[in-house]
Amino acid sequence: MSVKIELEEADKKELIDIILEQEKEIEKLKKEKEKLEKEFKKYKNAHTPSSKLGFDKPKALGVRVGRKPGNRTGHNGKTRAKEKPNRQIIVAAEKNPSNGNKNIKETGYFYKEKIVDFQIKKIVTEYICKEYIDLDTGEIFIAKHHDMPNRGIFGKNVTAFVNWLRFKCRVPHDKIASTFTEVFDIPMTTPTAWDICNRVAEKVSYKYEELKTNIREEKAVNADETGANRNGNQEWLWGFFSSMIALFVFNPKRGGDILERVLGKDFKGKLGCDGWSTYAVYSKEYGILLQRCWAHLLREVKYAYEKNKELEKAYIWINDIFEKVKKARKLKSESLRKQKHKKLVKELERWTQIYRAYPKMRDIITKVKNGGEFWFTCVLYPEIEPTNNGAERGLRAWRVLEKIIGCLRTEQGEKTTEIMLSLFQTWDLRNVNPYEQLKVIL
Repeated sequence: MSVKIELEEADKKELIDIILEQEKEIEKLKKEKEKLEKEFKKYKNAHTPSSKLGFDKPKALGVRVGRKPGNRTGHNGKTRAKEKPNRQIIVAAEKNPSNGNKNIKETGYFYKEKIVDFQIKKIVTEYICKEYIDLDTGEIFIAKHHDMPNRGIFGKNVTAFVNWLRFKCRVPHDKIASTFTEVFDIPMTTPTAWDICNRVAEKVSYKYEELKTNIREEKAVNADETGANRNGNQEWLWGFFSSMIALFVFNPKRGGDILERVLGKDFKGKLGCDGWSTYAVYSKEYGILLQRCWAHLLREVKYAYEKNKELEKAYIWINDIFEKVKKARKLKSESLRKQKHKKLVKELERWTQIYRAYPKMRDIITKVKNGGEFWFTCVLYPEIEPTNNGAERGLRAWRVLEKIIGCLRTEQGEKTTEIMLSLFQTWDLRNVNPYEQLKVIL
C-alpha cells in the first residue's frame, strides 16, 4: 500500500525514472535468463542420454510410463532347457516329519527334483620340466607344457576369468582380487589383477590387429565417439562396428585423422555416423558414402516441438518420412529403391523449405541440408542401417565401465582396454562364448 501511495505522490519525472530503472532491471534479468538457459542446454538437450536425465524422468516424478510388466502380447516365451544330471542321490525318510511317527512305509511312488549347483575347486599343478641338450648344437633347453603360461603362476582359467570379470562384467581390479582371494582361495592383489589383464592383452594383441585389418573390408560400418578421461585429461574413445566386428580405439582428439588411420583411404564400404564434421571431411576427401543418423534428427525435431507446439506437424511429417525410409529399404528391386530414393530426397527438401522460417528450426534445417542425400544412402544400400544406434549401443560398454572405475590412469590401461573390449564385444556379435574363446587363444 505504501508503494502505491509513493507512486501516486511522485511527479512525472520521478515516475519516468522509476520506469527506466525497472526496464534496466528487466533487461538485466533477461540476460541472466538467457545465460542460464545457454548453460542448461549443455546438460539437457536433444542429445542428452536417458541415463543423465536423473529425476526429470517421468517415472521419478511419480508418473506412470511404459507398458505393464510382463511379456508382450504374442510373445512365444522361452522355457529353460532341462539339465542332465551327472549324479543321483536317493532321498529316504525314517519318520513322518509332521508328527515324528516312525511307523511309515514306502508307497512305491517318488518325486524327482533337479538342483543345479557348482563346486569351486582350486587346482595346483606342479610341472616337472625335464632339461635337454641338443647333441648337434650343444644348446640346453627346458621342455614346456602347452598349459604353462609364458609369465606368472596363474593358468589359463584364472587369467581368462580375470579378464571376463573385468571387461564383460566391468568389475574393478580390487574386487577381482577379492573374489579370487575370498571365493576361490587363490590369494591375489589388486596390482596382480591389473597385471594379468595387461599380460593377456599383450598375448592376444595380434587378434586385435586382425580386427583393424578386417574392418576395412566390411560393407557397412557404424562409427561413433565418446569422451574418455585419462587421469583427468580429456581424450576420446572411438568405436567402429559392423555386423561381425567391434573395434575400439583411444584417440587424444575428437577429430583429426582417426578415420583415415582406422578405415584407410581405400575404404569401399558405407559409413553410418552422426553429424560430426570429421565424417564429412573424410567422405569428401576419399569419396566415402555416409549414412546420417535418423535417430539424432528425430530427437532434435522432437526437442524443438516440445519447446514450440506449433512444430507438431513438422515432427509428424519427419516421422512419416522416416517410416517411408524403412519401408523403401525392404524393397527387393534395386530400380524401385532408386525411385523411392529420389522421391524421399525431394520430400525432405520440401520439409526444409517449409520449416526454415521457424527460428527454433534453423540449426536443424542447416543440419539436414549439410547431410544432403546421405540421409537416404540406406535406401540404395540396405546393408547400412538408417540410424547410428548400433554404434551408440556398442560404446555403452565403455560408458558403464567408466562410471564404475572413474577413469583410466595410464597409456597401458588404455591399450589393454581397447584390445579386450574389442575382442569381447566382437565375440558377442558372433555369438561365441567370450570366456571359452579367450581360453582357447591362451
